[in-house]
Amino acid sequence: TLVDRVSVNIELPTRESLELLAPEKSYDGIYRPMETISNEIKENKLIRKEKKNTPLFVPAGQSTQMIVGASKERDLDIIKKSSELYQSFSMKRVFYSAYIPVGSKILDDVKQAPLLREHRIYQADFLMRFYKFKFDELLSEQNPNFDKDMDPKLFYAINNYNGPIEINKASYNQLLRVPGFGPRSCKKIINARKYSSLRFEDLKRLRISTKRALPFITVQGKYYSEDFTSKEQLRDSFIEDKQISVWDIV
Repeated sequence: TLVDRVSVNIELPTRESLELLAPEKSYDGIYRPMETISNEIKENKLIRKEKKNTPLFVPAGQSTQMIVGASKERDLDIIKKSSELYQSFSMKRVFYSAYIPVGSKILDDVKQAPLLREHRIYQADFLMRFYKFKFDELLSEQNPNFDKDMDPKLFYAINNYNGPIEINKASYNQLLRVPGFGPRSCKKIINARKYSSLRFEDLKRLRISTKRALPFITVQGKYYSEDFTSKEQLRDSFIEDKQISVWDIV
């Protein structure tokens, strides 16, 4: 029977926290089987190119799990480690689990991690896997933790705001970094503007929502949002909008 998915849990995002909280484990001991599985997956793909009937090796891919909040790592440290795992071991998924106190003497003073923090990290992981964000785009030494009041894409857009971009000139990747624009909306814009310059009415006709995007775009040079004098004011405008759910991501 073929195994659908293989998981080697890394548990914690740094060597230091692993040595402190799980001294019976080591990164070297965790990385070795990860590398073996990754090589087997790559080899299987090469074999299947020549022999189509060769069964898939772990079809659902390799995964791992990290605990959030048991140690002092920042969100930046966590998504950086996830990025390294995706790149180094052909990782299919990194799963995150908010820390729940279990009566350990070492963790006696550590409180339960907020589920919202776990959710924000999952959202960031989604952006890295499907929107091609780099971990150091989402967070930095100046902003090492996500904002609980907004999703990571909006957090990124506000922190990196240098004025609106023109939707008739922006690249696909630039459009993809606009809050409210997902891959489907960006492709619609790119395809539609091949034939003519898009107007604001065209976005509605294409069923592209602009509610969250307005402060970040111009359409034929026109700005349709209110003016903002600072990033703080821009942030507050979203926080005050109760219709925007904390669970949004696009």
